Amino acid sequence: MLRVFLAEDEFVVREGIKKNIDWEAHGCEFCGEAADGETALERVSELKPDLIISDIRMPFMDGLTFCSRAKELFPDIRIILLTGYEEFEYARKAIDIGVERYLTKPISREELSSVLDDIAAKYRVNSDTVSSEQYREVIYSVFEYVEKHYSEEDLTLARIADHIGLSPNHLSAVFKEETGQSFTKYLTDHRIKLAKKLLDTSKKRSSEIAYLVGYPDPHYFSSVFKKQTGMTPSQYRDRKEGV
Repeated sequence: MLRVFLAEDEFVVREGIKKNIDWEAHGCEFCGEAADGETALERVSELKPDLIISDIRMPFMDGLTFCSRAKELFPDIRIILLTGYEEFEYARKAIDIGVERYLTKPISREELSSVLDDIAAKYRVNSDTVSSEQYREVIYSVFEYVEKHYSEEDLTLARIADHIGLSPNHLSAVFKEETGQSFTKYLTDHRIKLAKKLLDTSKKRSSEIAYLVGYPDPHYFSSVFKKQTGMTPSQYRDRKEGV
């Protein structure tokens, strides 16, 4: 959910925003508040919200300075700036610090709710995109690791998960979701594919090929190979002779 922080010096306005919005219904979580810019910056540094709603005029540190410094700390943070009608032209200068929306006081619940819905939707899309990109990077890391270590008998999902920094269960779920198959099936398919290539292009013995692709037991290799291809390694190598 989108974590929201509110900076507003007027108590009545701050309480009205905090209590009159059904935050959860709009995909948000209200995580904190402050009545001045200095306190707000300290709390934002601790709470790390996703969205700031800030008045432009506050004591000790004005809203523009506060939001600018918050952006320096967290470049991806989103900002809704609350302005008085007479301040609107001044507030437009805040475009340089990446203000998401300007709302002119007095603010209606409907207007703020609509803006929250819009920002929360964009946040979810962005989060999904980031997660997909991160998961793809994880899968590429798995592929690279397997390519380097497929010949090792002790190559397991748990070993790769430890190398990548994920739990085995999490990696298993991500791998299945991204590739449509289990890690065990992928590894077996990869090893048998390499074994077939060696049987086609070399004169190495089946037992030697078994060892090269991660099966030190040639009998087990033959069993797996036959299950995958319907032929023993010898039958596979000799298949062309019968054509």
